[in-house]
Amino acid sequence: MPIYDTAIIGAGINGCSCAYFLSQAQQNVILIDQDGIAAGGSGAAGAFISPKFTKGGRLKELLEEAYLFSLDFYCRHFPEHIQKAKLLQIANSDENAVRLNAFKETTTLSFSEESSEVNPILTPYAKASASLVLEEGGVVDAQAMCEALAEGIPFSKKKVASLHYVDGVWQIGDIRAKRIVLATGSYDLVAEMPYLQLRRVWGHRIDIKTTTKVPYSIHHHLSISPSSDEGTLAIGATHNLHYNPFGDEPYDLESGREELLEKALKSVKLENVEVLKDYVGLRSGSNDYLPIVGQIVDADKTMDGNFDSAALKKMSDKSFTCFPELYMINGTGGYGFVLAPYLAKQLSAYITDKTALDPELIPSRFFRRWAKKQG
Repeated sequence: MPIYDTAIIGAGINGCSCAYFLSQAQQNVILIDQDGIAAGGSGAAGAFISPKFTKGGRLKELLEEAYLFSLDFYCRHFPEHIQKAKLLQIANSDENAVRLNAFKETTTLSFSEESSEVNPILTPYAKASASLVLEEGGVVDAQAMCEALAEGIPFSKKKVASLHYVDGVWQIGDIRAKRIVLATGSYDLVAEMPYLQLRRVWGHRIDIKTTTKVPYSIHHHLSISPSSDEGTLAIGATHNLHYNPFGDEPYDLESGREELLEKALKSVKLENVEVLKDYVGLRSGSNDYLPIVGQIVDADKTMDGNFDSAALKKMSDKSFTCFPELYMINGTGGYGFVLAPYLAKQLSAYITDKTALDPELIPSRFFRRWAKKQG
């Protein structure tokens, strides 16, 4: 067996994007996943390419940068797997209307107030709410895009329960690699990271056929894609914070479909609806809502010796002991298809050229907070 430059564990949009950019940088890469490419949360994602419509903050800035990068990236390299369309954002509450109006005042993106092309199919309730039209947007074919990003890259279908670092090489069963990127989403982190807890959110999306022609992506109580030439569109994805797929209760698909259609009909007058397919899966977010990308801190080795709160204040993140050549990309939540190419390119540059990563996004931020509580 060859020794790979990088083994990427997790073949959702984060893992496939990393595989693409590392491969472009002439790295010998292998993708590993327990189920298959885009078999989890990425395959169930709505995969809408849009920014965050809020008044400010680091996440809003980050998503605006990532939206511009990823929309251009998909259209330039994989135009057959993205459907471009204007995006109609409608406020779903008074509080949301305040955030939307603040976005209009601060954004550098091109938008308008006019939505005449889509007005005939909007409900009176949707028309009466604050809104804006973003001139550029798109919806990605989630499964096809992940497969395209991973094309030509070796793939191994296996569940990874543990990692072993021996003589400067990571071993995953019979696979050996100089470094590992964890892109495991909501599933096991594999490495010991007591300082990191991810938020697991269950998602459900449906593809439907309808005689109603939807010309824009519409975001209101949920997201509705523009119609395809065949009259199909996607509705999703619901965010269920309470359902646990690892428990004993099966997910109620019928109830989930009803909820999706009920929310969609608050926005658009969909007629002659036929549900074609369901997609379900977990997505992961961080506790501070920012994504996580970078090298992973070894808590045991960093805490070893005379480590205390006073020492922590004087330590820079660079002085923490990290696992050798072990990285992660995670916590992208419902914006995975917006953030993944943008972050994966940066992680690839960090791995191959040591280009600095955004210090607000690296995993050590969680270690620092956790270590303070350890005394």
